[in-house]
Amino acid sequence: MDASVRSLLYSRPRLYDLVFPDAGETELRMCLTAIDRFGDGAPRSALDLGCGTAMNLERVARTVPDCWGVDFLPSNIDYARSVRPQLALTVGDMRAVRLGRTFDLVMCFGNALSYALTDADLAATAATFAAHCRPGGLLLVDALNARSYLDGDFSPRVEGRVDTPEFTATSVSTLSLDRAARRMTRTRVWHIAGEPDVEDRAEYRLLEPDEFRSLVAGAGFDVLALYDNRDFRESDLTGAARAAADVAGMRGRKLYLFARRR
Repeated sequence: MDASVRSLLYSRPRLYDLVFPDAGETELRMCLTAIDRFGDGAPRSALDLGCGTAMNLERVARTVPDCWGVDFLPSNIDYARSVRPQLALTVGDMRAVRLGRTFDLVMCFGNALSYALTDADLAATAATFAAHCRPGGLLLVDALNARSYLDGDFSPRVEGRVDTPEFTATSVSTLSLDRAARRMTRTRVWHIAGEPDVEDRAEYRLLEPDEFRSLVAGAGFDVLALYDNRDFRESDLTGAARAAADVAGMRGRKLYLFARRR
């Protein structure tokens, strides 16, 4: 959400789709399971805030006829429009965007909420969720899990590798924590054969489980469930780190929240 965020994958969005193809469609399956468990019928409309390249939104559109996406970065929206023209896509800031309508389903994935660094940013983003979700509609949102980073086995160095027919690269991410502010900074260096190294930088807000629940409840939602995995498994919400290399540089330690608009 800050113009100072630098990412190779945001400047070249086609690479984002290659690096994170989600070939098993785990995000879509999570959405469909949530709709089946918590919804009041098949949704007819969906909004994806922080939609990125709109890959997941395109998959949701197989069953939801009216799909809209918003992203902060014009590069993401320009690319998404070029490859997914059937979707309604617009550039917007999650803290302030207002589309003048509501949806049956509001989604916010890919750590998008974690770019809201301050309490005011978080509250403004939650108000945007509420402004676009109809009464009885569902909210599906993820955030980086503070408990797993601040209390768990924190590794300041994460290596990653990606191999595709079009793109091969390795990455090294260096993480630092501001525990008092519950913020994490990631510096990621990409090594791509035949190209100069590229350095990314991003800062993220980490959310405690109870803080996440309170944020959404305060915006007018009833929290239905909170997990630290996409499989709806009950746990202590500590978010165990993955053992494998992770090109995202954060080992996927997230919280997944499901809520209904009052």
